[in-house]
Amino acid sequence: MHSDKLPTGPAPEEIDESSALSDRPADTDAAPDTVLKSPYGETPAVARASILAAASAAPTAHTPADAEANAQTQQTAPVEPVVDTAAPVSPSAITPAEPDAAPDAAEASEVAPTETASTPEDGQASPAPAESAPLPPDASESEKRPHRRRRWALASLAAVLLLVGVGGYAYAAHYADVAVPGTTVAGTDVAGMTRNEIVDAINARVQAATVSVTGDVEATASLTDLGTTVDAEATADAVMSRGADVVDRFKALLGGSDIEVVTTSDDAVLEEYASGLVPEDQAKAQNASVVLNTDIAAFEVSASSEGVSVDSADLAAAAAQAASSLSPTSVELTYVNTLPAVSDADAQAVADTANQWISQDVTITNADGTASYTADAATKASWVEVTENLDAAPTLSIDSDQVAEWVSTQAAAANVEPVVGQRNVNSSGQVVATSVEAVAGQTVNNAETITTAITDSLSSGEAYAGAFEMTTGEEQWEEREIADGAENLVYQAAEGEKWIDINLSAKTVTSYEGATVVRGPVTIVDGAAATPTVTGTYHVYLQYETQTMRGQNADGTDYETENVPWISYFYAGYALHGAPWWSSWGFSASHGCLNMPVAEAKWIYDWAEIGTTVVSHY
Repeated sequence: MHSDKLPTGPAPEEIDESSALSDRPADTDAAPDTVLKSPYGETPAVARASILAAASAAPTAHTPADAEANAQTQQTAPVEPVVDTAAPVSPSAITPAEPDAAPDAAEASEVAPTETASTPEDGQASPAPAESAPLPPDASESEKRPHRRRRWALASLAAVLLLVGVGGYAYAAHYADVAVPGTTVAGTDVAGMTRNEIVDAINARVQAATVSVTGDVEATASLTDLGTTVDAEATADAVMSRGADVVDRFKALLGGSDIEVVTTSDDAVLEEYASGLVPEDQAKAQNASVVLNTDIAAFEVSASSEGVSVDSADLAAAAAQAASSLSPTSVELTYVNTLPAVSDADAQAVADTANQWISQDVTITNADGTASYTADAATKASWVEVTENLDAAPTLSIDSDQVAEWVSTQAAAANVEPVVGQRNVNSSGQVVATSVEAVAGQTVNNAETITTAITDSLSSGEAYAGAFEMTTGEEQWEEREIADGAENLVYQAAEGEKWIDINLSAKTVTSYEGATVVRGPVTIVDGAAATPTVTGTYHVYLQYETQTMRGQNADGTDYETENVPWISYFYAGYALHGAPWWSSWGFSASHGCLNMPVAEAKWIYDWAEIGTTVVSHY
C-alpha cells in the first residue's frame, strides 16, 4: 500500500551500506532471520539504498522502448535482502525502492517514491512508510526566478525614478519664476509669489512701518520722514536669487531663509526731522556746515549753535527697526541740552579745502592745439560734493558724473562732423569739377580718460591740463556722371537731364537736356534795377496755366496783373511766365520775373517738370 501524503521532514541521509556493515562487529547471537519492527508489520530483511545511489543506478529511458524495458527489468529483478545484525532500522532510515516504471515529468514532480518490503512467508511486498525527499528543482526554473526578481526590482526602481524625475521637474519648473518654499521677508512667507507680487507686498507693508515718537514730544513718522528708504526691488531680487538655478530650488527644501530687507538711509533727512521735533520757541543745537555761495562761486560756513535737541541716534535705530521688520515701532525721546558735534572751525577747514580745489585750472585742448576748453569757477564748484555728518566734520568729494558731463560737452565741440564730397565726372570717369569738398569726420576717443584725470587732480588739489585725442574716419565722396561737353557749361548736367539757363547778361533763357540745347536762346525781359531777378541755382516747384499776380512796386505801391499765362515758379515769387503786354524784348523792366513771349512760356510750361533745375546768373 502507498501513502497518499508527501513527506514533510528532512531528506533521508545517504548511507553507504557496505562500509556500515564492515565497520560493525559481527553479532554471533543474532539469528539470520532477525525481523525488523515497523508500523506495517515485521520484515526479516530490508533493502536499503540512498535516493542518489538508486537514481544513478537506475536505467534511464531515452525512448518509449527503453522505458518499457526498464520497467520489465525492475519488475523481474529480485531485491537482495540486507540484514542489519547490529541494530534495528527506523522507518526514517528506509529509502524508497525504485518505481515500477519511469514516471513522466508531471508525475515526478507530484508523486514521491515509496519503500517496498518483502516478507519471507508469502514473498508479497508490503508497503513501507512513504519517507520522501524533496525533488531537486528544475534547473531552468531556478535560473529564471532570480532573473524575474531582478526584472521586477529594476522595473520598480525605474518607476520610482521616473516618478521622482517627473515630480522634480515639475517642482523646479513651478518655482522657476516664483519664490521657493521656506522663503520669508521680515517674517512673512512669500513662497510661491512672483517678483512683482513680492515688490507689491513689501511696498504695502512699508506704508504701515511707521515710528511712533513718545516722551517729551509726540509724533508719528514715516520711513520717508526719517530718511529711510526700503528698496523693494532689490529685496525681491534677493528673494528670487534663492531659487535662481535648479540646484538652489532643491536646496531650499532643506531649510528656510528669512531675507533681509534692503534699505538705505539719509542722515541729513533724519537730522532735519529730529531738529523739527524741537519746538520753535526752543533754541536748537546746530552743527556747523559748509555751503556753496553760488553768487561768488565759493564755499562758506554756516555757524554752529548750542541748544535743545533730541537723540537722533535713537530715532535712527527705530527707523532701522521699522524698516527691517516692515512693521510699526516706537521710540521714547527726551529733550537734552547739547553742544554742536561740528564746530565752526571744523567746518571752516573743510570749506577752505573745497575752495582750494576749485581754484585749480582745468583746461583741455583739441588735437591740433587750435582750440582750448577751460572750466570756470562756477562749473568746478558744481563738481564738489559736500557730505554732512551727524557727529563729524563734513567730507568732500568730486562728482565724476558732473565732470564727465562737462567733458562730453567739450568733446562734442571738438568733434569734426564729416562732410560728403560731391564731384562731377565725365563718361571716362575723370573728375571735371568738385562742387563740395569732402571732410573726414573726427571723434574724441579719450573723454573717459580725461574725466578720470580731472577728478583725481582736483581731489588732490592739483590743476589739470590735457588734450583730446581723435579718431579720424575716411573721406566720403558722391560722384555724379555728367554729359560730355557739360563741363564747360554754367551747370554740369547729367546726360538727358533737363535744366534752364537764365543768362541775365544776355537777357536770354535757354533750355537744355544734358549738354544739348533743345530750345532757345529766347530773348526775355528780366527784373528792373530796383526789382532785380535773383541769381543762383533753383528748381521749378509750382506751375499755373493762368493766374492773377499781385505784388508791390519799388515805391511800395501795390500792383495787380490779371490773366498772366503759363507760369513756372522756381524761387519764392520769381517765375518764368508769358507777358502779352510786351512787344519787344531784351531789356530789364519787370518786378523780378522773367517775362517771355507767350508761346515760349507755354513751351517751358509743357516741357519743364517739377524739380527741373533753373540756373540764374550774369
